[in-house]
Amino acid sequence: GGYFLPRLSGRIGYYLALTGFRLKGRDVLKAGIATHFVESEKLPALEKDLIALKSPSTENIADLLNSYHAK
Repeated sequence: GGYFLPRLSGRIGYYLALTGFRLKGRDVLKAGIATHFVESEKLPALEKDLIALKSPSTENIADLLNSYHAK
């Protein structure tokens, strides 16, 4: 945490470090830590689809994650 918290946009990293507050779900996405948010009930299907990829390239994985990404 000592490396990435101060590098988060705004002062969210300092807030998290000083208070010990934990981000969950969509908050992690909004803070810029995560790239995608998938609802928990869709995780088993996402895992199945990731395993089923015949040639897992960066583009294929990104497309799959984007298809599951909750707005």
